[in-house]
Parts: sequence; C-alpha cells; structure tokens
Amino acid sequence: MLNLESSYSLRRARLVSADDIAMTCRVRLARNLERERFPDWATGKDRERVLETVCGAVMREAGEFRVSAVAALDEQARDVLCEMHLASQDLMAREVGGGVAYAPDGSVCVMVNEEDHLRIQGFAKGLELEAAWRAADALDTALERHLPYAWTPRYGYLTACPSNVGTGLRAGAMLHLLGLRLLGEIEAVVRGLERMRLLVRGVAGEGSEAAGQIYQVSNMDTLGRDEAETVGRVKRICTEVVRQEYQARVRLVRESPLVLADCLARSLSVLQSARLMSTAEALEFLSALRLGAALGLVTRLKVADVDRLILLMQPGHLQKSLGLALTPEERDEMRAVFLRRRVASLRLKG
Repeated sequence: MLNLESSYSLRRARLVSADDIAMTCRVRLARNLERERFPDWATGKDRERVLETVCGAVMREAGEFRVSAVAALDEQARDVLCEMHLASQDLMAREVGGGVAYAPDGSVCVMVNEEDHLRIQGFAKGLELEAAWRAADALDTALERHLPYAWTPRYGYLTACPSNVGTGLRAGAMLHLLGLRLLGEIEAVVRGLERMRLLVRGVAGEGSEAAGQIYQVSNMDTLGRDEAETVGRVKRICTEVVRQEYQARVRLVRESPLVLADCLARSLSVLQSARLMSTAEALEFLSALRLGAALGLVTRLKVADVDRLILLMQPGHLQKSLGLALTPEERDEMRAVFLRRRVASLRLKG
C-alpha cells in the first residue's frame, strides 16, 4: 500500500504551487471591421477580403508570425492547431476565408473569420492572466493602427454575438480539479461559479465535456465592464477555486488515502497494459497521473511531463510524430503503444 501520509509530509510545499492546478490561462479579444458583414453572414468573397486585410496588418506589425489559410491546411495540421488552442474547431471548418496567424512560441494568435473577424488570444502559464492580457492587448493595439474596428461610444466593440459586445474580452483559466471530483464536490463548485456568472466548459471549449476533470473557467459579461476589472475578477475567483482544489487534495491524502491510491493504481495499470486507447480515455487516466505527480506519489514523473503527454497523445500530434495519416481505429492502437512506452518505467511510491 502507498505510504501516503509520509509522502504528503515530504511533499507538502509542492502543493502550494498554483501551477499544479491552474494549467494555463488565456485572454481573448473579439474584434470586427467596419462596414463588413460578420463571418456567418458574409459571402465567401467577403471573408477572403477580410482575411487578406487582417493578415496583411498582422505581417506589417509582426512579421515573424506564421500565417495559414484554413483551405491550405490538411486535417492533421488543423488538428494540431486546435490541440494547441491556437484555433477552434469552428474556425477549422471555415474552408473559405478562415485563417490563423500565431507567434512561433504560441504565446499569442489571431483567429480570422471564426465567429468574429478577429479573435486575438494571449496565453500564459498558471494564473498569470495579466501577462496573457498584456500579450493580447499589445497585438490588438498594434493591429488597430491598420484596421478600422467596429466600435461605438455607447456600446464599445461590436461583435457577432451580443454577449461579447463591449470590451469583447474573455479571460479564463484551465483548471485541473480531480481532487474535488474524487471527493464528490465538483458539482457544487461548478454551480457556484455559474451563479457568479462565470462560464464553465470542458478542455475543448464551448459545448465540450470536462474530460479528465479539466475545466475552462471564464467571464460571461463584457458590456459595461472594465478590462482590468474583468481580468482581476476572473483571477480572484480562479484563485479561490485553486484553493478549494488544494484543500480537497489535502483531505484526500489525510482522510481518503485508499480512494486516491485506487485511482492512481488503476490508471497507471491501464496505461501500462492497454492495447487500445481513445483520446477521452487517455485523458482520464493521464489526469490521475497528473494528480499523482503533483502529490509526489509517482516515481520520476513531473506535472510538466504529464502535460506534455496530454498534448502528444491527441490525434493531430500523434499522427505528426509518427509521420502517418491514421484512421480513428489505428490512432487508438498507436496511442496505446505510445503511452505504454512512455509510462512503462513509472511506479507508485510506497
């Protein structure tokens, strides 16, 4: 049996790190061009014109950015961009006039002709929402020198969806909340967030399930809100959720060690022996390993290692690493092989 109480005592300082729970954060700015139809109402020719205009502005201000039209990307390349959160599935379905421009390090990007003409996104680690906001805001300011944004003194920035009118700003963080799930408390936390008018979604964004107990938490309101206030409010609330998850992990170790030990043992056993593994299944089992790594209960494994596996086992990255185009069934087989090799030497402490 795992010596959980001893391991917890030795590793307690590591639990204080918010990065073990808050994986990444993002600030997104929705913008549109004057006298241009919103993408869903525009013709293909309209969208192509907007794409050319926006990409031209991006290249003038950030020549090192990589710019791709959706039509020029194969399915694998589209999957990779979505898995890196540089593009959405909706954008990748925009065959005519869709595009994405992003910094080589993935810290900031522009989606062109998704729901709005521009969706500028800044990313940062953990709960560094101010850094994500600065990255998005700097690019927004630079592009505004070349692009006539649709804006009014009364309403602010005009957007395709009324819920984004105003600042057009959505700030959010991706949180790993497996401890709260194992204690049966996650539903109450989600309801509380929704009462505070925060959106709670799965790892793939709108309409997705929280596979692996990874949740995206972001603001709902933009009209009449100050940008700094919004970013600060989301950070304060997410910090409180992180605190609750931390306390849940402490209680798991102290009060329910068998629940934790069983979750880790089952997950590692399946990862080391399965011959077929879907993306959703892999995320569930890797989520447990991530918790074990954060608690210091898995040998030679860091949280960053698990985050890397979560990315590399997804369809686009898996096929890219193999240099192959695989059917879904073949992907499940190769994903199992990939994960077996990566976790073969891991052991639970105790």
